[in-house]
Amino acid sequence: MTVHGKPLTRRERERKIKQIYRDMEAQKRALGLRAPAIKRGPVFYFVVLMAMVMIGGALIQAAGKGGGRKMRDGRLVKAERSVEALAEALGRYKFHCGTYPTAEEGLEALALKRSARPGWIGPYIPKMLPDPWKRPYVYEPANDPPVVMSLGPDGVRGTADDIAPDPALFTKPFRDTTWTNDWAPFQLRGYIIVPGKKQLESSK
Repeated sequence: MTVHGKPLTRRERERKIKQIYRDMEAQKRALGLRAPAIKRGPVFYFVVLMAMVMIGGALIQAAGKGGGRKMRDGRLVKAERSVEALAEALGRYKFHCGTYPTAEEGLEALALKRSARPGWIGPYIPKMLPDPWKRPYVYEPANDPPVVMSLGPDGVRGTADDIAPDPALFTKPFRDTTWTNDWAPFQLRGYIIVPGKKQLESSK
């Protein structure tokens, strides 16, 4: 950089450049192209920090509630589907054997690989597991349909979160016999003409 053909010293160049920047900033302010500067003192940073803490806390709390609800709903849905499957399996058991498993046999009878029960063509469920809260399902076959239920999250019978199936599921295997290739139920066909598992599979 030169002035009138004379080279400037280093300090003179720096002063000249600074002067140019100052002139440009003055022109921007005159034209309204620059927003007023915010004074960022300790109070400003404190307010920003508190706002970030509050927003972060709210997000964590919302995430915690959402996650808990998801887990709770997932267990309830699993329990509902399980008691529905048990009710239908009991209906199929009765379709073949004429009665539900006894209280002594329990729901575990649905998962047996072999049984001496006349008419039995099981197992009717792959495996008997506890409910999602690691408690056994309630099974009381004294009435028809029997009682099958989960005691829900609180584990107390008679409360609002007890989970029981639709009673119609116990008779569904009798109303729709396509799953047995339309074989008649136990009461109509007796003990003798009950097909074996291989006969039933070969007839499909």
